[in-house]
Amino acid sequence: MSKTGIIFDIKRYSIHDGPGTRTTVHLKGCPLACWWCHNPESQSVAPVVLFRGEKCIGCGSCVKSCHNGAISVRGGTLVTDDGLCDGCGKCCEVCPPEARELCGRHYTVDELMTQLHKDEIFFRDGGGVTFSGGEPFMQPEFLFEALDACGRAGYHRTLDTCGFVSKSVITDSVKRADLYLYDVKHMDPEKHKEYTGVDNVVILENLRAISEAGAKINIRVPFMPGLNSGDENMHALGRFVQPLKGITGVNILPYHTVAKGKHDRWHMEYKLSDLLPPTENQTRHAAGILEGYGLKVHIGG
Repeated sequence: MSKTGIIFDIKRYSIHDGPGTRTTVHLKGCPLACWWCHNPESQSVAPVVLFRGEKCIGCGSCVKSCHNGAISVRGGTLVTDDGLCDGCGKCCEVCPPEARELCGRHYTVDELMTQLHKDEIFFRDGGGVTFSGGEPFMQPEFLFEALDACGRAGYHRTLDTCGFVSKSVITDSVKRADLYLYDVKHMDPEKHKEYTGVDNVVILENLRAISEAGAKINIRVPFMPGLNSGDENMHALGRFVQPLKGITGVNILPYHTVAKGKHDRWHMEYKLSDLLPPTENQTRHAAGILEGYGLKVHIGG
């Protein structure tokens, strides 16, 4: 029987998630909680209902639709009990102003492949499928079956990962993936834990492990001024990556404020409200340090 996974977005015509024109499958769930997370709604594995109170007209349709009684009116305001909500999405279907949005839908691998086959013309011309998140390894059984199905179809397969996964799982994926987009957010384990919720020990060990297993890897560095932009961190990254096999390049991804808008939209805390994007000089300086280690560096996705 085809495995079932939870996907919160299928993004077509992507040109920043691997070679060529790609379809990016965003799986729910992530073990990290990065301060700059672009998809904060993806962090939990289960489907979640997101609510925009400013769009609510107070019609009460959602209250009537909820079979678990998770939605109620308190003091004139709609309140959802997350402990009772099972993420079925019925309240989203009946909301006239679309103030409620379901993030996450169950797919079988067969259902996913039906969607991917629609884009096959792009995959035959240098593109392919990228599995991202969240963190795709949060749903390993579904991920592996989907990767195998893409392989049988002849589709190029890219994994976009933070690397925080068991070594046995990620090394087992090497035979199923044609390319990894591997995030390295900080080289200092304490700083990494402060900014993401976990240290980087497992992440760096896994990067070395898939390199030794023959993977092709593109390193991606989210570049935040004052957080990980210092020369010491760039030199540490260069020293670590330089001897690894299979490195196709390093992408420096300059911080931007798009994530703040999404946090504000869904009333989530955003810790970097005052952070400005890096200047061109800052970004080029960091790229120059990494190029000094013989690495091919590209600024942007």
